[in-house]
Amino acid sequence: MGRKKKKVTESPEDPLNISQSVESVINHLSPSNKETIMVTLHGATNLPACKDGSEPWPYVVVKTTSEEVKNQNSKAVTSVPAEPTKAPTWGDTVEVEIQAEGAGQEDVVLKVVDNKKKEELLSYQIPIKYLRVFHPYHLELVMPNQSEKANEATAKTKLYATVVRKGSFIPCYDGCNYTALEVFLRRVNEPLVNNPSPMVVIARVVPNYKEFKMNQDPVSLGLPITPLSFPIPSMTNFDVPPVSQNGCPQLSKPGGPPELPLWNQSFLFQGRDGATNFSEDTALVLEYYPSSAMKGGESWTLSKPLGISVLPLKSRLYRKMLTGKGLNGLHVERLPITDTKLKTINGEAPMVDLSFQLLSSEAYMTATG
Repeated sequence: MGRKKKKVTESPEDPLNISQSVESVINHLSPSNKETIMVTLHGATNLPACKDGSEPWPYVVVKTTSEEVKNQNSKAVTSVPAEPTKAPTWGDTVEVEIQAEGAGQEDVVLKVVDNKKKEELLSYQIPIKYLRVFHPYHLELVMPNQSEKANEATAKTKLYATVVRKGSFIPCYDGCNYTALEVFLRRVNEPLVNNPSPMVVIARVVPNYKEFKMNQDPVSLGLPITPLSFPIPSMTNFDVPPVSQNGCPQLSKPGGPPELPLWNQSFLFQGRDGATNFSEDTALVLEYYPSSAMKGGESWTLSKPLGISVLPLKSRLYRKMLTGKGLNGLHVERLPITDTKLKTINGEAPMVDLSFQLLSSEAYMTATG
């Protein structure tokens, strides 16, 4: 899984095509009898130079080991940065499909490729059997850089990606009345006057918001990054802990333009993670970050939100859903963004528009805008 010499035949994708094919409407389920591996490539640091010593112009090809063995071209390809760089930012989401019965024997392969010469710079393999279905893994893939001294911090190349293994149905778990809670985040309601860049959102459902807020520190905010050391990652790195007080954070695509961010993004929170246990303490928490925070630097982190929205998921809200239109969902038009310096054109703190629904069956349709 180290550096290869063979040429790569896949070419980078147009960013607009990637956005339209995957990110605009995310379907949380794979087709029947199949599994889908969804990979969001955030960025990388300290990529190796090309063989001739030149700066790489990198993109990523995602494929399965079956496609690799059969020399099949993959359609899961990111775009390229505007110019050559060793620290690219992509923000692209791509998918590969596999037959469900063969998932245990497959790996998902992430290849970093130079666009100029179609030269493979790095390759990472992740056994699909290690991935818990529907759990979002926010990964830091670490590979020793052969061109540097092994004992230096700069000797490690790091690729940042979120990987989700999706099945064709959501399993029911004992003790859960519903399989999942789907949250659909639409937009900021009023134009902003002091927001310099598109925003990304980290969404989570926490079992006890008071405890979450009281114990809030840099570790609980942002994304929990799981480091994986290659060429052989440990299976224990993929273990998912029991319900965490920090919830199970998920990351949105960037919402723009800066003056009026629009996401139209769906998040799926599992009943097994406590997301459907409406109580006096449970809450949906949205953290807003500038997308520029994901660019450059030695690590890919989000630690200082521009603001936070909190929607208590109390039992009376649950009853309201049941006495309304069944499980077709509730629409919250004006959820405030608090703890923020952001202002609208009216000089007020901004608000966001979202809806959510409980999912009680094992098959369902994704919410639409």
